[in-house]
Amino acid sequence: MTTEDEARRVREEAERIEARRLHLSEAVMKGDEKALEEDRRLELRIRELARLPMEGNQDEGRGRDEA
Repeated sequence: MTTEDEARRVREEAERIEARRLHLSEAVMKGDEKALEEDRRLELRIRELARLPMEGNQDEGRGRDEA
């Protein structure tokens, strides 16, 4: 999988997660514990996804510095 493909996959997953979080928002605001738990889990996944492209860029940067 190319870097562009991976970035697209990450973006698409993040968009699906955000759509799910939006769907949950009313239940979360009403204090639904299950919805709140799922929202937190989804937020953590978005944070994980946000780090992926950065880690790849850092690796590429190291390779150029070491050469």
